[in-house]
Amino acid sequence: LATGSQRRNFELKSSHLGALFGCFGGKVVCADDGLFERGRGKPHPDIFLVAAERFLGREVGMGEAGESAVSEAQRAIRAKGLVFEDGIPGVQAGKRAVVWVPDANLVALGAEATSVDEQPDATLKSLEDFVPEEWGLPPYDS
Repeated sequence: LATGSQRRNFELKSSHLGALFGCFGGKVVCADDGLFERGRGKPHPDIFLVAAERFLGREVGMGEAGESAVSEAQRAIRAKGLVFEDGIPGVQAGKRAVVWVPDANLVALGAEATSVDEQPDATLKSLEDFVPEEWGLPPYDS
């Protein structure tokens, strides 16, 4: 889980949702964890890249996808990523295979986005609407 929230605020907001956030087993990157350069929060991809490397063991490199420091192999690994995001800066940060699960108040803002980098690949009203098979993932167990 990669959140732009400060660690203290994340813990306050999620403490009553232990059943949900416990599924992540403490694999949470917050904006103030010191794991990426200050000022490189969303819409920069750094927080997602740190989470992928640190918690998933993926060698995705750091920096924007178009930068020369990012190899073709790293770009290929990034292209397999799937980000669930509730805000436009997060969609911009995670743009590779993005499923936007917006706050109802943000849906209209998404329609106004003009840049390809701001457009999600899919928009869901709820995470319950997610069909893993549509993204090359195995189906949920019945």
